[in-house]
Amino acid sequence: MQQRAATAAYSLGDQLERYEGNPIITPDDIPGGAASVFNSGFALFGDGVVGLIHVWDREWIPRFFVGRSKDGVHFDIDASRNMAAPPHEYPYTQERGIFDSRITQIEGTYYVTCNLASRLGGRIMLYRTDDFSELQPLGFIAGPDHRNCTLFSEKIGGDYVRLERPMGEKSTIGDIYISYSPDLIHWGRTKLLLEKDTRYWESAKIGPGAPPVKTDDGWLIIYHACRLGMNGYIYQMGCMLLDLEDPSRIRGKMNECLFSPREYYERVGIVSNVVFPTAALPHGKPGELKVYYGAADTCVAMARGNIGELVQKCLASPV
Repeated sequence: MQQRAATAAYSLGDQLERYEGNPIITPDDIPGGAASVFNSGFALFGDGVVGLIHVWDREWIPRFFVGRSKDGVHFDIDASRNMAAPPHEYPYTQERGIFDSRITQIEGTYYVTCNLASRLGGRIMLYRTDDFSELQPLGFIAGPDHRNCTLFSEKIGGDYVRLERPMGEKSTIGDIYISYSPDLIHWGRTKLLLEKDTRYWESAKIGPGAPPVKTDDGWLIIYHACRLGMNGYIYQMGCMLLDLEDPSRIRGKMNECLFSPREYYERVGIVSNVVFPTAALPHGKPGELKVYYGAADTCVAMARGNIGELVQKCLASPV
């Protein structure tokens, strides 16, 4: 990747600060090389950060490689083993695509959700692991066509909870729903949480991004949001706060866009104009939030914010 530190001459009012060494993972950082690396899940693990690095190899076959980091920025990537094994179920094949991993720790176990694509539509697959030496498949947890899914890090009212974005036809896609489960496998009581088009920057579609972050004031949600420009979709980030005991209630939502494509590595790539959040981790300085995101479907980058400040900005605009 060239122009790692390319800086635009204008500001879009971003509420997060980009890491000065962005992008943090590029195709050149993958042992053996790759066509692209993007939309990868990350989680706190031990005294550092672990990631399932989503790679399209040089034959355009999707792979998940484990990456480990002490500082949350510099990752040691093990490309000797592909963690993304497709299920033995027609018509889902690895070549169709396994992508958009999210990682959530619940009661000491790490759960991974990702999308498996097929000609009949995508479905959400659930895996579990204790140490990222292997992923144990637990099965599909959504019917076709589902695109995004993030899990809450604890039970609420005795149930597991998730945010999701079902797919649809053309203008019908693009809203965030909330669902509940007694066992992480069977899901229901689905309710609409947030519709698209409350602001122009999220007028085309929205969807879950990073798994929810628990704070004293509520669940902090970093989600992705799109508007349709003259040359295609522009992927951005939004931020809202959900009630701790009733996460189907939005306590506040930033009216301003949280983060937009601005730098060269975000605006130019396999899919231009994309910042796609996949993890938000309290890591580093007190109150610091590291937000990991896919940039232009080509590389992985990171931005930082302050948890307390983001919460207050959400509460300043109650829904």
